[in-house]
Amino acid sequence: MIKNFMKSETIPQKQLIFKGQITAPGIAIGRAFIFKPYAIDLAEISQKAHASLMEVELFHEARMQVMEQLEFAHKLSAASFSEEQQAIFESQAAFLEDQILLDEIIALIEAEAISAVQAVSRILSEKSDHFLNLDNPFFRDRAFDIIDLKQKLILALLGVGIDYQLNVPSIIVAENLSPADTVNFNRNFILGILTDQGGYSSHASILARGLQIPSIVNNNNLSHLLHNDELVIIDGFKGEIIVNPTADILKKYEHLQTELKKNQDKLNSDVVIDGLTTDGVRIGVWANIEFAYEAVDARQKGADGIGLFRTEVFFFERANLPSEECQFDFYKKTLENLEGKPCVIRTIDLGGDKLLKGVTETAEPNPFLGWRAIRFCLDKPKIFKTQLRAMLRASAFGDLKILLPMVNTVDEIQSVKKIISEVRDELKERGIACADHIDLGIMVETPAAAVMAPVLAQYVDFFSIGSNDLTQYVLAVDRTNNKVADRYNPFEPAVLKLLHCTIEAAVNNHIPVSICGEFGARPRAVPLLIGMGMHSLSVAPNNISTVRRIIQSVGYKECRELFNAVKEMHSAAEIEQKCEMFLREHKIELPTFTKEIQDVLDGQNGF
Repeated sequence: MIKNFMKSETIPQKQLIFKGQITAPGIAIGRAFIFKPYAIDLAEISQKAHASLMEVELFHEARMQVMEQLEFAHKLSAASFSEEQQAIFESQAAFLEDQILLDEIIALIEAEAISAVQAVSRILSEKSDHFLNLDNPFFRDRAFDIIDLKQKLILALLGVGIDYQLNVPSIIVAENLSPADTVNFNRNFILGILTDQGGYSSHASILARGLQIPSIVNNNNLSHLLHNDELVIIDGFKGEIIVNPTADILKKYEHLQTELKKNQDKLNSDVVIDGLTTDGVRIGVWANIEFAYEAVDARQKGADGIGLFRTEVFFFERANLPSEECQFDFYKKTLENLEGKPCVIRTIDLGGDKLLKGVTETAEPNPFLGWRAIRFCLDKPKIFKTQLRAMLRASAFGDLKILLPMVNTVDEIQSVKKIISEVRDELKERGIACADHIDLGIMVETPAAAVMAPVLAQYVDFFSIGSNDLTQYVLAVDRTNNKVADRYNPFEPAVLKLLHCTIEAAVNNHIPVSICGEFGARPRAVPLLIGMGMHSLSVAPNNISTVRRIIQSVGYKECRELFNAVKEMHSAAEIEQKCEMFLREHKIELPTFTKEIQDVLDGQNGF
């Protein structure tokens, strides 16, 4: 297999390793294909301006040409993508239908008698630069949509086409890859994607995850450093790019790739439905999703329901706030995809690091402690009511539950209940049906909510513990800060104490409690959480089968004994070691790998 990649006739080159941001997980091994469709020197052509009327006409023609390109890409995407992912092309087209933007470009052409190329470049560069300078990943990723449209318009104005022909399976290396670029390449020839720019929520990254193609943003300008046909490995678990790997490294990754495929094939072919412990206690296993189409995958993998449906991405994928009708269709489709299984939909968690154009654009000194989640919703009742109306309308088509993020006080819960009552009355006046009762729950993700859980439990129908934020707030550790990220550990006694306090409050008040953070998917944590009294675990769809196997292999009483032993311990390392020993003692049937490969698989839980 090595002979397929190593060129014996050339002088071996030094192995290089670069770090990057994972945007789609997996392992890819292949030759680099350097994609540089925009190598144009605007300085050489920008002075060639015709009369303003002619330049405006050229701009209109170029705009229509790009609209046709997007429409064609949209049609191509239908074979491989869900409707939600296909809608990415509609959101790009929306920019080209924005009359204010079009008027700006035309006004600049007429006012300064410059070419359409100059005007497009200047206006769209200003707008993309504005977004790139915002301290927010969602806005920065939207900037690349504008950059892509600018480049497409300029190419159309210059009459330059793009060659998407791949002759052999390759890893595409580019400065940036637009959604249209992604779907225009032959899917069977794309092994992986490596870009200099972009982020996890960029449209190209969303499509890469939809196609299950490993993808990394490298931030090292590798599209300018690498050459065509250089051998590249993308490690979409560690976030590493290995260029010119040694024979030993190549062999290791080929073995890892084979083992990972075996593991995935096993998980896909062996759906475990039963969630009973060995002594007959049922533990629910639910799924966390972000898109309506993921509900089908979750159902097929045996999820008891959707424990966390994040709605923010739906807002960020559009140029404007989604209408009530648009949201209603989105939630209704999700419920229909679940075929009767329950779905917990979280209201928008905007603010903090998730800023929305024209709504939450102002950066804050401490965004995670600022104007976000339920605080934002209560301060923006018009936006909040629109979402609640859509949810209530959708509740007539399935088992919908509403989850409120970052709640700290009874007053916040009471305020939301009042708004829901008002929305219900409005729908009744309009003659629109909705469920007679909709469960209302809160995310327990702050120390305040955990401490007050015995009181808060009296006002809601269920708890969902957001272990990611709870751990971050309890330990005062920013998990995205590399300097302190090693101190972020949900096994710390302080975190476990608040988890247990929350679970105990739910049990005493006879309401369900689940965990929807990444901690619930860690194999070592599953028996411990069961022992604490957790009713259900909500995890990524790919982790459902693994979590179920653990549940089936342990007894509830044994898990209680594990927790009783752990709660006397004072060290996270000691607790983790105890949980690891528990797994080994019970010989839980999980896929077996070398330690190195198992470490990679464990890392998927934190992706």
